[in-house]
Parts: sequence; C-alpha cells; structure tokens
Amino acid sequence: MVLLVALPGAALLELITASTILPALIYGATIVLYLGVRSRLDRRTGAFDLGRLELPVAVRALVWTLVALFCLVPPGEARGSVVIVAGMLLLGGLFFLGMLVVDREARDTEPGGDSPFDR
Repeated sequence: MVLLVALPGAALLELITASTILPALIYGATIVLYLGVRSRLDRRTGAFDLGRLELPVAVRALVWTLVALFCLVPPGEARGSVVIVAGMLLLGGLFFLGMLVVDREARDTEPGGDSPFDR
C-alpha cells in the first residue's frame, strides 16, 4: 500500500513489472550459484544427470534469463520497477545481515522441526 501511495501514476503497472523482474533475478542467481558449485556436488548413481549437456544447458538457461531481463527492463520505462526491486533486495540483504548478527542459528535450522515432510 505504501508503494501505491508513493508511486505517481501507474503504480499498479510498476508493481506488476517489479513482480516479474524479481523472479527472473532469483532464477538467474540460482543458475550462477549452481555454475559456481557444480564441480563440488556429489554424483549419485541412478539420479537424474544431464551428463555432457549439463554445462551447455546451464549456460543457455542463464542467457535466456538475461534476455528475459533485457525485455522486462527497457531503458527509462521501468525505472520505478527497478527501484522497487532494488529496494526489496536491499531490505532482504539487511534482514539477512541482521539475522547473522542477532541469531546465527536461524540460518542452520528450520522452524518447526516436526514437519510432516521430515518423516
């Protein structure tokens, strides 16, 4: 609601555009993280494996994500959406740093350890 009041004009359109940019950024960050740690991952027999196509598929997925972001953020038109996404990322980063300082164990445990999915 604060964003709708603070943004002039087509605030809803800005929020919709921001809500499409953020998942693309998260997907791209996941691909970059995977490319960074893939050599240290364990390989299990019988598990799904792309074999030699693993790296080309990951690189193409990253290129596709960059193309999608390029289409979502045309220069000048999506300035408000980019500011919203940057603000959300900044707030999330500050929350994460706060959790590191205040409660480091929160990173290592899941809330409600007696989940039905643990069985």
